[in-house]
Amino acid sequence: MTDAQPSTSPPPRSGRAIRLVLQSVGFLIGLALLGWCVRVALSDENREQLARLREASVGQVSLLLALSAGTLLINGLLFWITLRPVHKIRAIDHVAINAVCTFLAFLPFKIGTLSRVAINNRRDGVPLLTIGAWYGVMFAVMLAAYLPAMGASMWRRGLDTIWWIVCLGGAALLCALMVGIARLFAGERGLARLHKIIDSIRLPIVSRLARTEHFDRVHTAAAMASSPVNMAGGITLRLLDLGVMSWRFVVAGSIVGVAFGWEEAVLVASAYYIIGMLSPFGMLGAREAGTVFMAGALGIAASTGQSTEEVARSLTVLTLFITGTESIVLLAGAAAGTVWLRPDRLLRKAPEERPVPEETPSTPNHPNHPDSEPRTSFRGNTPPTESTPD
Repeated sequence: MTDAQPSTSPPPRSGRAIRLVLQSVGFLIGLALLGWCVRVALSDENREQLARLREASVGQVSLLLALSAGTLLINGLLFWITLRPVHKIRAIDHVAINAVCTFLAFLPFKIGTLSRVAINNRRDGVPLLTIGAWYGVMFAVMLAAYLPAMGASMWRRGLDTIWWIVCLGGAALLCALMVGIARLFAGERGLARLHKIIDSIRLPIVSRLARTEHFDRVHTAAAMASSPVNMAGGITLRLLDLGVMSWRFVVAGSIVGVAFGWEEAVLVASAYYIIGMLSPFGMLGAREAGTVFMAGALGIAASTGQSTEEVARSLTVLTLFITGTESIVLLAGAAAGTVWLRPDRLLRKAPEERPVPEETPSTPNHPNHPDSEPRTSFRGNTPPTESTPD
């Protein structure tokens, strides 16, 4: 047994080194893409757009700043409303956490995501597996809101009556489908139904894992997604956020002389957000270059008659302008969020210091159960007192 110990320790270190190298290379690639966008934006072909940018009025710039603040607020509320069925944390705390972590998302190594997980786990007592289930439900909510809107925009090329029917009706249908499936597996009956399906696979180790407390924490996804009020609220907020982000591109386009229709703005704004969210190396550079590439690939043209190539070229100026105004809002929001969250208190605490009793569909309450993760209430009881700042 003593001989096996040295042989198992090097792989984790080498694995961490490989991840560090990959993240560093990815971040450098993002910076290179950002540099490419800046070079294209400063080219002679965009001289007219740059001149118009310098002529932007205070009202136009203020509107862009307000819209960026709006999307920051909406995304914080999205985190709050999705987690609310299983763990109650004040909405203002979610907004503050979102402000700090969105700003950190500019950095490599997924620092924004890791910081969000650490804050929710150490400060608010949300178990790690519950956080994973929470993020999975939020991703499903995003798809339910974005897919109909993007599909309608690519199909109709205009915001007519059919566009609204497909967008809103499709989102409502996907919401109902998601809630219906979640209700099949929520609660004790749903968990028993899920166990029956898992047992039919005839793998004893899988059946045993499905009856552990770790699986119960993953199973909280069913409790989150089975709430029609919270899911409808989440999809409504996500659609509102998409509208605010699209509005930013419409306003910025009018400044630089690219008259986007709302249907084009929806596609561009969706790409801008999704690329930044999914980029494993930080969103800086990847969003801007990815949005320009997507606009060219989809053949997006402006309503003024500009070609796809001209729009894609102008988008470099436009996306950099939006990123610049957004970074101002994120910096201010991160500073305010840091003051509110009191990170000095967070650093002094370890996750094991504050176990919170947890009640799950398949296991009784265990107030004194030793566990390496903080515990949370499945049914949304009163949150830990530490989630409220002094």
